[in-house]
Amino acid sequence: MKFAKKINLKKYLLSSVLTTGIALAFAQNSTEIIAILVIYLATILNQFILVEVIMEMVSERKNDLSRTYRVNKTKVALLFVLKLLILFGALSLGIHLMGKRVLIPLLNYVVLIFILGLSLKDVE
Repeated sequence: MKFAKKINLKKYLLSSVLTTGIALAFAQNSTEIIAILVIYLATILNQFILVEVIMEMVSERKNDLSRTYRVNKTKVALLFVLKLLILFGALSLGIHLMGKRVLIPLLNYVVLIFILGLSLKDVE
């Protein structure tokens, strides 16, 4: 869980819950609420995996500046595949449940990317 060191979780989760609450206000029925929440949870998991992959690729190299460091390519590849499966699974479920209104959680996804960027902290 390298991402816990890199993300200000309190700031990130509070901001993401706020924007997701705004997205939930646009839901027309309980099915859309479920779809928005599933996409929200998948987005959170997706972004945590993204930070984990980047920390895997960068943090060890930062500690050992020699050219002999090797990134665990299998772990990175599997995490990216998992990331894509989670994202596409949630979006396909959202499209199935919401149809064209899936744009609402997609806009929330874009906002959550910016919130993640603002919630990153420097790790020494």
